[in-house]
Amino acid sequence: MNGAKRLWQGGLLLGMMMAAACSAGGEGEGVAPSAPGVVEAAPEGGEAGAVEAAAPPADYASVHGGRDFAADVELAPNPEATARPLRRLSVKQLREAIANATGGLAWHDEAGRDMLEQLSPTLGVPTYIDTTNEDLEASLVFQKFLGDGVRSVCSEAIQNDLEMAVSDRVLVRYADPTWVWEQASAEQQAVIDRNLRYMSLRITGRAIAPEDEEGLSRLRWLMRSVTHATGDPAKGWRAVCVGLMSSPEFYLY
Repeated sequence: MNGAKRLWQGGLLLGMMMAAACSAGGEGEGVAPSAPGVVEAAPEGGEAGAVEAAAPPADYASVHGGRDFAADVELAPNPEATARPLRRLSVKQLREAIANATGGLAWHDEAGRDMLEQLSPTLGVPTYIDTTNEDLEASLVFQKFLGDGVRSVCSEAIQNDLEMAVSDRVLVRYADPTWVWEQASAEQQAVIDRNLRYMSLRITGRAIAPEDEEGLSRLRWLMRSVTHATGDPAKGWRAVCVGLMSSPEFYLY
């Protein structure tokens, strides 16, 4: 008797659960499931309803299941593709550049030793014991020794020009090394300007255009100032040589 009663109660409970499920299904009949991009929300009135989510920006698109820019974007230019950092001449290149500019001269000490060779470890040449890569930074140490070297070489080059025939001169090729600007005629001053342009081109590779009065005036001022201070025109030409060889236009590329 008790078993039959329990069976009857279980059947009744199951029937009630099925009736509740059918009732819930009837209320949602005719309502489609929410589509992508649509969320269920309750408006201000309190009744539940479908509210569309904000559409993605127009410049976005689905890519491999994700979202990415669909519009073209101009990327920043790659600096490595258009330029590279400035480098200074290696010791070997510097030796060759000095020889080319001065007609074969080199920086030697009183014993005749090649000073660039003696200073090569200090100037960044690898020893393959402590270093294996050459240091091509234009450091203060490099500029200090470069200044020492070009003063020695330029002194020798100008002295050679003073002692050579006009056709054999290397740096002061057109003007007379003894001319003083203030005492020179207009024709002689034009020749001095021509020689300054020639030295700029020979030493740095930069041609001073005829209309570039500013570029020429700097060299002219240097020559005149040193000549006035020392009373020796040859030292004025030496100063021009030193100034050009010490400039970044000579040792950077």
